Amino acid sequence: MDREGTLAGCQGRSTKRFHALVWFVDFKQFFGSVVPPTDHYVAILRHWAEHRSDSVAFRFTDVETHDTSLTYDELWREVRALAGYLQGKCRIRPGDRVLLLYPPGLDFIVGFFACHAAGAIAVPAFPPRSNRKASRIRSIVVDADAKWALTTCGIAERLTGQTWHEDLVGVQILGTDSPGCRDLDRYREPAIDGNTLGVLQYTSGSTGSPKGVMLTQRNLVANAELIWHAFEPQPQTIGLSWLPTYHDMGLVGGILMPLFLGCTNVLMSPMTFLQRPVRWLRAITEYGVTVTGGPNFSYQLCVDKIGEREMEGLDLSTLEIAFNGAEPIRPNTLEAFRRKFEPYGFRSSASLPCYGMAETTLIVTGGPSDPRPVMRSFDRFELDKKHVVPRAEDDPAARKLVGCGAVLPNETVLIVDPDTRQVLADDQIGEIWVDSPSVGAGYYQRKEATERTFRAMTEDGRGPFLRTGDLGFLYEGQLYVSGRLKDMIIVRGVNRYPQDIEETVERASSIVQAGAVGAFAMENDGREQLTIVAEAARIRDVDWDAQIQAIRRAVTDEHDLPPDAVYLVRNSSVPKTSSGKIQRHACLHAVRDNELKLIAKWVRWEEVAGIGVAASEAMPMMQAAAAGGRGESISDADVNPLVVAAIQYQVRSVAGERAKSLKLDTNIVLDLGLDSLERLEIARNLERTFGGRFPEQVLDEIETIGQTALAVQRYLPPGADARAEAMLSGTPDVPTETLSAGAEPRPAPQEVAVEPEDRVEQFAEYRRLKATMEQMRMTGVPNPYFTVHDSIVADTTVVNGQKLISFASYNYLGLSGHPDVSQAAADSVKRYGTSVSASRLVSGEKPIHGQLERKIAEFIGVDNSILMVGGHATNETTIGHLVGEGDLILHDALSHNSIVQGALLSGARRRPFPHNDYEALDRTLAEVRSKYRRVLIIVEGVYSMDGDFSNVPEFIAVKKRHQAMLMVDEAHSFGTMGPHGRGMAEHFDIDARDVDIWMGTLSKSAASCGGYIAGSNALVELLRYTAPGFVFSVGMPPAQVAAALAAIETLEKEPDRVERLRERSELFLTLCKEAGLDTGASGGTPVVPVITGNSMVALRLSNRLKADGINVQPILYPAVDESAARLRFFLTSEHSEEQIRFAVSRTSHHLVELGFGAAASA
Repeated sequence: MDREGTLAGCQGRSTKRFHALVWFVDFKQFFGSVVPPTDHYVAILRHWAEHRSDSVAFRFTDVETHDTSLTYDELWREVRALAGYLQGKCRIRPGDRVLLLYPPGLDFIVGFFACHAAGAIAVPAFPPRSNRKASRIRSIVVDADAKWALTTCGIAERLTGQTWHEDLVGVQILGTDSPGCRDLDRYREPAIDGNTLGVLQYTSGSTGSPKGVMLTQRNLVANAELIWHAFEPQPQTIGLSWLPTYHDMGLVGGILMPLFLGCTNVLMSPMTFLQRPVRWLRAITEYGVTVTGGPNFSYQLCVDKIGEREMEGLDLSTLEIAFNGAEPIRPNTLEAFRRKFEPYGFRSSASLPCYGMAETTLIVTGGPSDPRPVMRSFDRFELDKKHVVPRAEDDPAARKLVGCGAVLPNETVLIVDPDTRQVLADDQIGEIWVDSPSVGAGYYQRKEATERTFRAMTEDGRGPFLRTGDLGFLYEGQLYVSGRLKDMIIVRGVNRYPQDIEETVERASSIVQAGAVGAFAMENDGREQLTIVAEAARIRDVDWDAQIQAIRRAVTDEHDLPPDAVYLVRNSSVPKTSSGKIQRHACLHAVRDNELKLIAKWVRWEEVAGIGVAASEAMPMMQAAAAGGRGESISDADVNPLVVAAIQYQVRSVAGERAKSLKLDTNIVLDLGLDSLERLEIARNLERTFGGRFPEQVLDEIETIGQTALAVQRYLPPGADARAEAMLSGTPDVPTETLSAGAEPRPAPQEVAVEPEDRVEQFAEYRRLKATMEQMRMTGVPNPYFTVHDSIVADTTVVNGQKLISFASYNYLGLSGHPDVSQAAADSVKRYGTSVSASRLVSGEKPIHGQLERKIAEFIGVDNSILMVGGHATNETTIGHLVGEGDLILHDALSHNSIVQGALLSGARRRPFPHNDYEALDRTLAEVRSKYRRVLIIVEGVYSMDGDFSNVPEFIAVKKRHQAMLMVDEAHSFGTMGPHGRGMAEHFDIDARDVDIWMGTLSKSAASCGGYIAGSNALVELLRYTAPGFVFSVGMPPAQVAAALAAIETLEKEPDRVERLRERSELFLTLCKEAGLDTGASGGTPVVPVITGNSMVALRLSNRLKADGINVQPILYPAVDESAARLRFFLTSEHSEEQIRFAVSRTSHHLVELGFGAAASA
């Protein structure tokens, strides 16, 4: 790779950072011995079917009930079998264009790659609804000259014989989910190489004049490589996409990129997300997703629509990449999303703004990982003049912009004057021109358009470049998109051509003047709004409202995008050029400045918010609803008037003024002009009212009030009458089984069959484990886990007969193996045996149990303590028992698994707060404390993964201020913190009684096993008699009790062990920092991580150190984020200075050799 050559045109970009980026994503380091081929996707699919046959390639879920999957082997077999059928039975030949009209699901993936495997060109599109026009599909069919369309049997049946099927004349429609559409024996792989056309990707807004971007196999693979560089993913990536697969972001980001990586990608329907945005975040939580994303609107939708109760149980901590692109990226959205979901594990650094388009396959710019996201402020007035002048964020003239990422390897991005074609200086705004291996071959059968857009040359002869039509500039290594040269309308990530909308407006109204309509997007209330300005003839007795309604209906019908504002203006008042072209930007300014010569207007955002009728006022409308609005096929006899009234209420609550008159045949799409999000909001509200869930295909079809009422009656649970009456009268929900008088029971909704799993081998989590183990095996590095140690482990250990310096145990004070401790355990066994053989409540209580409990309480400085047999179980038992439903648990985002599991077990609401951020905790409690009976705050003394510690006095202050309880987990601070090892209370010199619950484990400094809870007499008494994990568990074995008691007594006699541990820890940390090693936030504790930021490097570094005689364990993804992969060093009081210096020296040496040390990055 010519690294220097790729920097052409990256004005002001950091060369040093670019080299680091290229180095980080080295192919061999990422893939190990299974680097995929890069010539075409058929070869890539074959490769992963051979090397990861049992790994799940794609999983499709509705998040709540249904989950299907395909392994790489299953996908490869299905693809070849369908390709064989296409080649044999259908006689599809290489180069044939094949339309893909699939609904969301795995069938699309099989059909898409079957086209590739057969040598055909895939043309993704969305199947039209059966009751709507298919003009866009017809345009694509004609332009692509497609003779075949692949879809599901259900869609094929719907398309056949419908009145609008004339738009698909000449197209053979095949339902590929039929078992009969397979012929593996007849499959013959055609000649495929990088120049083979794989996809015609139609730009998302085209209707009358569509343009299909020709993407070769080389383009597709090259863009996947660019995304890989931008995202810097980890080998164990798990992706998630709800984006439509006929859109470039959904196809490339959701299908092609994960297949290139050979990872698992979870798919869900756009409808599943749009109807309830929290499902996206729940899927992230459930599947441990690391990479996902969408347009800016999707993040704003989460901010606006997800309520506090819906957020319960969310865990976004696995998320490494949340990409954002396809439309303008708003700083306020990024910040609002961060604020709302940071308590649930989301990190701002996961946000990855990016830039791309269909013409470049997908991505152009994105990344790097640090810093991210990049936001800078510029002078807004100078930006209008196309000049770049930085400003402070608080400057009144400042406009904050989001950087869309860095220019990626093998790309050139220039900022060019669109008229003179001169390359502009760094401080000027111009058109963004791109040269990239993923730029498509041009527009299909459109030579002139291809020359204009794909073959641009600069004034000094450089090129060819792709002209993006977007305006922007490069600043400090980031591309900023500041506007559009082309008049494209982008709403929610989908492009619409204004010319198409303007033609629709002209056809919709006889009084609109031809060539005098302007359609454009205008920002209002934080989003782009479709606005139409049209000249209208002045004619007497015109119903202007009816004319505007006709325009709104026609645009919604044809473009699936309802206008947000329609202005009818006087003749000759729409701004035009001297040649008669509409000046859309001038129209926009005229609207903003109130300079239009208005005749009539309708503006959505000027409606009074919440216009409609109260629920109680809707009751009298029940009779009128059925009697006054008979649709063509739905009569009052078909629908329940209570259900209709409830639907009317929900429609009015969303549509406001637009829903003045509602009848059974009122079309909420065409008559009311509701957009897709508003329609889904109504559906979501109806599901909450009536219970259950609409089938997705039904949501896609219902549009009128009558259709919606029938759908409620057919698909939602029985009891609609009672639920509707309860909602309309304002009473609480009634049970589903309760029916109003005289109502007949409705049939129960169809249930989706769930595939039984009766063997562990079938479990998805087991298959993921096996896939991860296989990936590790293929690296050639021995498995570092479950190593057998054949000695006492302190400063050294013995493995396979080899003596190693050990940094992998938490025998912090060297008391495990101490003669006095070992003797105490042996004496206890002689006296009491090896087990107490019962619960302590029954007959398992021994004298030494009480002795140790009193010793622990005295050592910490509290009233009492209670012993439990396991540290993990101590947290689960205590947390799960002290709080429950109606309570709240607030824990540090880096809390140990036992804390999280205990919180889940309790049934209380759980919310993590940012690590060690007591101020964020304070703010949260100020907002929510009054809503809960008990609030339990949980922090750790020393955090065993990062080696830092909590500011316990500040957390005490917060808990007192809000009348909450505070629990401190001292697993790693007991014995290590404070001058005498008495823990965090001694370290901060505070009264230990100010903390409600002290938890600790005895397996570390106390040289034993088990855990304890210490605090007030009341706390211990409650747990002793009522905590199931204590009452119904065997008592701690005598040997373990005696060992812990002896260890604490030895520590009291030999406090110098604590000081020696502190000295050794400080020496190790100091040497690491001097060597340029990244030790994160560690300080003042015996836990010191060396962060590599790469799991594979951590694994190899651990293996190399073992060869040097040093045992230290790697911590890999998903135990930590990939960017936080590390070696974790546990120091003990027994380590010598020589051992420490040797370990740091070899660690630094090997990191440099691996390219990750200080010298390597200098």
